[in-house]
Amino acid sequence: MTGGFSGKILEVDLSSGRIKEEPLDFSLARNILGCLGIASKIMLERVDIRVDPLSPANKLIFATGILTGSTAPAANKSIVISKSPLTNIWGESIFSANSGIELKRAGYDMVLVDGRAENPVYIWIHEGGVEIRDAGGIWGLDTFTACEAIKKDLGEKKAAVVSIGPAGERLVKLAAIISDNGRAAGRCGLGAVMGSKNLKAIAVAGSGEINVADPRGLEELREEIIGVVKESMKAFTDYGTARGVVAFEEMGNLPIKNWTKGRFPGAEKISGMRMAETILVGRKSCFACPVACGRYVRISDGPYAPLEGYGPEYETIAALGSLCMNDNLEAIAKANDLCNRYGLDTISVGATIAFAMECYEKGLITKEDTGGIELNWGDPSAIIRTVELIGRQEGFGKILGEGSMRAARIIGRGAEKYAMHVKGLEIPMHNPYRFKEMGLQYAVSERGACHLRGLSMLPARGILLPEIGLNEKLDGFRIEGKAHVVKVMQDVCRVVDALGVCKFVYLFGRVSLNILAKLYAAVTGWEASLQDLIRAGERIWMLQRLFNVRMGISRKDDVLPSRFIEEPMADGAAKGQTVNLEPMLKEYYVERGLDEEGRPKKEKMLELGLDFAIKYVNW
Repeated sequence: MTGGFSGKILEVDLSSGRIKEEPLDFSLARNILGCLGIASKIMLERVDIRVDPLSPANKLIFATGILTGSTAPAANKSIVISKSPLTNIWGESIFSANSGIELKRAGYDMVLVDGRAENPVYIWIHEGGVEIRDAGGIWGLDTFTACEAIKKDLGEKKAAVVSIGPAGERLVKLAAIISDNGRAAGRCGLGAVMGSKNLKAIAVAGSGEINVADPRGLEELREEIIGVVKESMKAFTDYGTARGVVAFEEMGNLPIKNWTKGRFPGAEKISGMRMAETILVGRKSCFACPVACGRYVRISDGPYAPLEGYGPEYETIAALGSLCMNDNLEAIAKANDLCNRYGLDTISVGATIAFAMECYEKGLITKEDTGGIELNWGDPSAIIRTVELIGRQEGFGKILGEGSMRAARIIGRGAEKYAMHVKGLEIPMHNPYRFKEMGLQYAVSERGACHLRGLSMLPARGILLPEIGLNEKLDGFRIEGKAHVVKVMQDVCRVVDALGVCKFVYLFGRVSLNILAKLYAAVTGWEASLQDLIRAGERIWMLQRLFNVRMGISRKDDVLPSRFIEEPMADGAAKGQTVNLEPMLKEYYVERGLDEEGRPKKEKMLELGLDFAIKYVNW
């Protein structure tokens, strides 16, 4: 058995109740980098272009990374893939759920869920078999309560559980999948896909060993990595991902007032440092991670008490904070907890509320539309009440739960101008006014606007990656050469994702990227250079682009909201800036081997060894 893999794919058809196993194709796994690549091929081949994402015919895949569950630092990622109900294109979300580790220990690398159960169910995967069990008694429960109820039902405290909440059950298009260890597969509305299949949760427990080709070599690499990141990532340990709020505001990266402002006086009030001084009571570490950037918070007094649970990350703080002009950290923590329990993506929820606040300010909606909520900028009570409406799919929440793109169409009267999304996915919390490469990255990301499918601003922030030619600090305001930066960083990020490790450790942590190839060899026994892995990452990107092309995506969709193109930033470090996307996009298509309409060129497909996929392109 090749190290790093269990060697089996589990397929569960909820309509028929049929459960079967298929062997993992190791040759394919080596060529397209494990389960992320294989899942990309499955989606391309088995998902019809006309399929409704919320129909039984849509596929829902839970995949593991090649290193997931090994002792490699931060090898804890699980991948969820489907056609997105929010965007109608490639849907993917990655989280540090322990379920992926347990899945490997139970003997599987990937689970493919098809069909729709007649009544609510959950799937129980263990070494003794696979069961489809009744979930009628837990349907309607919040995510954390449901996870605990399932463990009690099974009599298995060590089971790892991922669940949807009421939002996913009600098919809210912003619905997330939440793990029992407080991590979210948030983006793309994949919780609604689970809900559409009447699938409340998946529980997994295993005791098998995860094979490693070279245990001693892996241990040496582990010690080397930990020795570096313990120091380089200390700020993440001390203050979490929100450590950068104040610095981001100063450099012009923090999103403010639905992307119209560059200054936010309340930045310090919602920072990781302020959290550490006030509501922080503990730090949380994902499996095998030496950093412990997760936050655990408690509020004992005031309007948001009692609250104890997982604290907000940077993206959440920016989305429900500065983007909405809200400087109340306790209110953000409360809104975050509600999103976790309802099962909602905090990025899309915050961005959609900010959109609604601007519509309210402009007079496009009134209190009569919102059910009496005055959606004034910075009002924490309005934010929390709106989160609850979205999670319960009630009142104005029914409209906002469709996401900002569809909500704008429903509201009309020019509201589309204020919906800040790409291909239907709300823009995350890094500013393309300040880092032009992020504008290009958002425009071409395979799942819609995404910061994690590239992190192309790193060289402009002084985080250099000489192993891939990014060996000098770049100017974030310039567009020259940024197409190459975006392309190569996207490919590297696909490698990190396919391996199942954390980008914070391996891209922010100042370790050499060559360590990825060494880890890959130590775990699998397959020798490969960093460039070999990056080439495989490029294959994954191309398969996912091809999926989107089949769904109708072309150059017309590789765009940014007009605000970034036409409206100069009002103030702050990026004052007067706009994003000149077109030259970067043209250069990017050449770098990628795409034609003028954004379709993969045949010769590029052949060069990448993707002969099997050529039949899906209509030139």
